[in-house]
Amino acid sequence: MDKSSRRLAALFVIGVAALYPPLLGAFNRPGSFLGIPVLPLYLFTVWSALVLVGWLLGRGDNP
Repeated sequence: MDKSSRRLAALFVIGVAALYPPLLGAFNRPGSFLGIPVLPLYLFTVWSALVLVGWLLGRGDNP
């Protein structure tokens, strides 16, 4: 397994842990941040971060 594959596998594990239902329960509460409910804000922030990091890792080391 090369370096890039290990990094993508680690990203997958981090993504699963970040979207694990008991952790989501911590963000499922009334209230909002800047007018956005906390749970959807958390979900979309984690999702976009995973997509961005996956894209960066998928680019590889070659220019």
